[in-house]
Amino acid sequence: MDEVEVIRNGRTDQFSITLVHGGDTIRCMISVALGGTVDERSDGEKHRAALSKAKALAKALDSAIESS
Repeated sequence: MDEVEVIRNGRTDQFSITLVHGGDTIRCMISVALGGTVDERSDGEKHRAALSKAKALAKALDSAIESS
């Protein structure tokens, strides 16, 4: 069974997303910073944003592998 772990780096807007599939692991660092604007999102909203960005990154990785 696949296991996804999401860990926030302290109180920053950086998240470590780890996927364990069998004996293999893939990990990425995701930033959900808004860049210069006041961020009033809740921790849960930031968590969901990190997962969404990790999903987009995984799709980009899949596409890059397919085209190489």
